Amino acid sequence: MGKTSKKSKNAKKAKQTCSVLLLHKTTIKRIRQRFGLSKYQMLWITFGKGLLIGYVLAFLAHR
Repeated sequence: MGKTSKKSKNAKKAKQTCSVLLLHKTTIKRIRQRFGLSKYQMLWITFGKGLLIGYVLAFLAHR
C-alpha cells in the first residue's frame, strides 16, 4: 500500500472541485444561450427562484 501525501489528496480534491465548477459554468452558459437570456436576466430568475424556494420552505416549517 502506497502512502499518499496530504498535498496529493488536496490536489485531487481541488481538481474535482474545479471540474464540478467548470461543468456548472458551461451548463449555465449553454442554458443562457439556448434561451437567449442575458446575465442580468439570469440573475433575476435565480433571485425569484430563491424567493420561491424560501417561501415554500418557510410555509412547510411553520405548518
